[in-house]
Amino acid sequence: MCVITGYRGAKLVTAVAMTSTPEQQDPDWPRYPDTILRFATVPPMEIDLRDIPSAKAVSQLRATGVSDPFAVITAFDPRGRNLSLFENEKRQRDLEQRLKAAGYKFVPVDACSPDQSHCERSVAVTIPQQDAIDIARDLDQIALFWFDGSRFWIVGAIVEADPLMLPRSS
Repeated sequence: MCVITGYRGAKLVTAVAMTSTPEQQDPDWPRYPDTILRFATVPPMEIDLRDIPSAKAVSQLRATGVSDPFAVITAFDPRGRNLSLFENEKRQRDLEQRLKAAGYKFVPVDACSPDQSHCERSVAVTIPQQDAIDIARDLDQIALFWFDGSRFWIVGAIVEADPLMLPRSS
């Protein structure tokens, strides 16, 4: 918690702001840059966020049906809390129905740890960045992945953090 005191005109004002780091909101935050994106396309394709996407990978991304820029959003595990598979799948179906109803085009994608011990069903969706952030916030998501046409980024949703360009520097 941070207490800020200052003057607004002649009036003394005190504000209380809750500040926390991304790691405090989700202990898995440091692992986000190590994600592998597995697109459920024909043929299937995979993007390792630990590497800069190659020209071939970017071309394949464009062939998936989403255009850049796009977001990768999940409804799984809100606020980093592990939910049951049943709850997560229902949340994901609701997200997909919401996107369809709004007319957004998307492709299913799994966001997985390199060893595949953790995967979250997600969607790659052609959407304005602020709309993607708003949806992710509605779903209590810590962050989302953003593809700007050549690079991926981690963009905070409920967590306030500077966007992180991927791959992170060594």
